[in-house]
Amino acid sequence: MLTVGSQPTLNERIARVLIQSGTRRPVVKSMSRVPDPKIDQMYTQEIGRNSTSGQLPSSLEWFTKTHRIQMHAAFLLLAYRRIHKSLRSGTFEGMMPDSIPRIAFTRTLTWYHEICGGQDNAIISSQRLYTLIRTFADAQSINQRGNEAAEIKLHHCATCKLPLIVPRHYTEYHCAEHKPKGRRSTKG
Repeated sequence: MLTVGSQPTLNERIARVLIQSGTRRPVVKSMSRVPDPKIDQMYTQEIGRNSTSGQLPSSLEWFTKTHRIQMHAAFLLLAYRRIHKSLRSGTFEGMMPDSIPRIAFTRTLTWYHEICGGQDNAIISSQRLYTLIRTFADAQSINQRGNEAAEIKLHHCATCKLPLIVPRHYTEYHCAEHKPKGRRSTKG
């Protein structure tokens, strides 16, 4: 419990940023590791109500629905990887190694909302970002192959090399600008 003059813990700071970013309770709990009663208290303090309820999005196919979503998802994965790598290689006093993915997620989300001009303008919600990062993090690294069990992968346009999220079975893919006439994509 925070008292007057006490500093919030890293976990509480992560929870606060996620709550302010519109993140739902299950993701806040998983990423912050703050106890349930404290999360409820923080929701009330930060946004004046409890988290919305309901099932979290889990469809990976959603990330391939539109070219815009594919690009945003790919850039978010690459940003997460860069932030994660810089945190791993840096020496930060008091940071435990198991905190790195949680801090990288929070920083990626914050950066994305800044780039988009706020969470309301973001195409990918914090819940969907959590699903995306968790899917690729299970593979230990974010690379072209991604998670072998996933239905999606990080791929590059065959023409311009723009990073995109595409269905796993595609061996070649062209972005919206470079699609061959009369073809949506080339399947493997």
